[in-house]
Amino acid sequence: MKKSLSAILALSLAMLSQSLLGQWTHQYPRVEGYSHQLYLEQENLPILSSGPINPAPSPDGEQIAFSHQGWIWLLDLESGVARQLTDGAGIDGRPRWSPDGESLAFVRDGGADTAVVVKRLSDGAETVVDTPAIELDPEFTRDGNSLLYTSARTGRLAIWQRDLATGDDEKLIEPGGLGRGARSLADGGIVYHAKDYPSFGLRVREADGQTDRLLFEQGWMAHFDPDVHPSGRSMVYSVGNGNDQRLAVMDIDQPGFPRWLTAVGGKALHPAFSADGTTIYFVEANTNQQFELRQIDVAGGPASAVEIARWDYTSPVGKATIITTRDNGEPAPARVSVTRMDGHPVANPGGPTFVDNNNGDTYFYSPGSLELDLPQGQYRIVATRGPFSMPVERSVDVSRDASLELVAAIPEIWNPGNAGYASADHHIHLNASGVTELDLADLLLFMRGEALDSAAPMAWNQYNRFIDAHRVGQTETTADGTSALLSQEVRSDFHGHLGMIGLKDAFHPWFFGPIEPVYSNRDFNNGQAIAHARTKGALATYVHPVDGHADPFADLAANSPPHELVIDGVLTDGVGLELVCQWTSSLGTAELWYRFLNIGRAMPATAGTDMMANFYRIPAIGTARAYVPVAANATGFDAVVEQVRRGTGFVTTGPGLLFEVNGSTPGETVESGTRSWDIELVSVRPVERLEIIVNGEIVRALDGFDGKGSKRYSGAIDLPKGGWVAARAVGGETGWPSMGVFPFAHSSPIWIGHIGSTDPMAAQAAANDLLRALDYSEAQFIEGYSGAVPAGLQVRIDQARRELEALEDRVGGHSGVRSERDLTPQGESAPAPHPGAIPAR
Repeated sequence: MKKSLSAILALSLAMLSQSLLGQWTHQYPRVEGYSHQLYLEQENLPILSSGPINPAPSPDGEQIAFSHQGWIWLLDLESGVARQLTDGAGIDGRPRWSPDGESLAFVRDGGADTAVVVKRLSDGAETVVDTPAIELDPEFTRDGNSLLYTSARTGRLAIWQRDLATGDDEKLIEPGGLGRGARSLADGGIVYHAKDYPSFGLRVREADGQTDRLLFEQGWMAHFDPDVHPSGRSMVYSVGNGNDQRLAVMDIDQPGFPRWLTAVGGKALHPAFSADGTTIYFVEANTNQQFELRQIDVAGGPASAVEIARWDYTSPVGKATIITTRDNGEPAPARVSVTRMDGHPVANPGGPTFVDNNNGDTYFYSPGSLELDLPQGQYRIVATRGPFSMPVERSVDVSRDASLELVAAIPEIWNPGNAGYASADHHIHLNASGVTELDLADLLLFMRGEALDSAAPMAWNQYNRFIDAHRVGQTETTADGTSALLSQEVRSDFHGHLGMIGLKDAFHPWFFGPIEPVYSNRDFNNGQAIAHARTKGALATYVHPVDGHADPFADLAANSPPHELVIDGVLTDGVGLELVCQWTSSLGTAELWYRFLNIGRAMPATAGTDMMANFYRIPAIGTARAYVPVAANATGFDAVVEQVRRGTGFVTTGPGLLFEVNGSTPGETVESGTRSWDIELVSVRPVERLEIIVNGEIVRALDGFDGKGSKRYSGAIDLPKGGWVAARAVGGETGWPSMGVFPFAHSSPIWIGHIGSTDPMAAQAAANDLLRALDYSEAQFIEGYSGAVPAGLQVRIDQARRELEALEDRVGGHSGVRSERDLTPQGESAPAPHPGAIPAR
């Protein structure tokens, strides 16, 4: 899949709101009610598993249907033999039986849309329920005459009912945010999963079709997975508590008294009642993220495994061993994608499987050698290893009972380690609302498969669930120096999110602001979190700061930075800014960064993919990363963070960008006047253009190149008496090895004269812009806090204003330029650029 930046912008501006421009391509139809389509796709669509998921006991109690490797299987409980039922290109999941046991309904995911399929077991005939929107979660009514299912055909996920005789559809339930996972009660009522952010809940719609009441609610809980008793009015569901998910049973008529079924410490999912209502079947991933089928008595007690003695595939099975190496033949971990020639993806038998949600490919990580059991047929294998590796593609023909070995030597176009650079992804999450549980050590294989040296996974809150809180401060390091330190993200949705890189002692509270619950008082702000990080030696950085590609100062209401960012950036030296992130725009964020640099703030540029490692649909770790120079004897997590703090190296979604001016590199200084410059641009994919920027203005614009190697550029430039100079690469084709939205790389600045020097005119204009942003943020705080801005926050707002006004007056006297803020009425913004333009200052 190849896309130019101009094509992305043109399509995005025509179809999407400005706030979504910085995010990746979505493979599935959009659904209303989700500002981040990723959460819709990750939390609601089927997954490709290794091992059974979504068990569905048959009405006669003799079989269990489930999904495994993207197909539907039938397990005979007496013999323990699992028989493959479907064998298509799509991913089939979430089976449910008809009451007479003659049909199965399930979801079929084709990679760009989902449909509901009803399959008659006697002859294999299929009836498909499909619209241009997403369809999910089939459930037969108790009389077998109708099918309940979820559809987004009218915009939001709602619960529909199809008459199986006539094919007529009727919308039954459409909550404010989401309605899915319907389960049919014996008396004709419906239990379903509802979402109305920030609340996620389970509700019952009684048989009268009118009475609808809440049974249970929790903040941010994607996997309730309810099931109902075959004859009574009880249900089983999964409840989140921190990282755990435990099963509970509830009397629907007495919802205030649920009872735990499973113990603390696990992640029990997809519960289902047996036909006689005495047993609950469920699944749980083991330490290798392989799913196992388990059972527990409805009355409680220990859970036990449901063993599968044999897997009967529809075609014979052979073995294929994939060995990945560096181009010198040395074995190396790698990212691997294996698909059958009809497009059906292969799941990882030794770890989790992922989907590249920007390009649509399924992938997983191999430690260097991986054995796969594959049904006979032809397969396509792609292996790669980090942004400077050339993806290697092979095809193999697997035959019955054969055993073959495939060696994939992955060439590199640049070796950062040999050049003295180390890489870091300083904003990811180890665990989130995924269906597996990862330990920090699990992350190291992913990192090594992406040639990533250092990572800062962040503990975080999913509203009132604190994910990985018990892991803050944990570290893991491999023999080759790959290192990870689990830190914390402080997530005030109103003030702005802070990544606390390298923090070993968590800041409290984890979240605060005018839209959050008040547990003590509201007088908290990000300045306190930043101070905590500094006392602990951590680097605080504002993460995913600017959504859209446009200059945020052109229309603050449409593309506003986080409301507290200007305050903290002005008052506190050394606060970082996440310039490269998969959720936001590097172009819009760069415009914000330039303003801080122009007032003399040496603000470190950080990079973070903000991926969730236990998600199924997610970009690879290190998709956004920083490269910094490190001494051979000073590698490791702390050494890399220190170089980022000092403002060295570059950040990137793929290209390498080595920039010098008169022999000085980013983080150093150069004298003013005419100076020579040199750039080496390295990229696997084509890069559209290369730019040199002085004090926020593009002073050189050069053509990029076709990729698959490197290109050198050189020339001379006139530098003013103060400020900074940097280089950036923008645009081109996206695709493996990168999963970025578009190619982007930006060097840290080289300062003119001394670090923090300024050019008077640039500083005056920047101070004016930041004052306008501060005015806008203060207005938002006043409105958000209903006129009662917390005292501590108001003090910081006033301090930041005084400092910016003093700077504006100081440099304005030298420049002789009137303040644009003086010429623009309060509440108005400067004219926005033409909507088709890429910002170029």
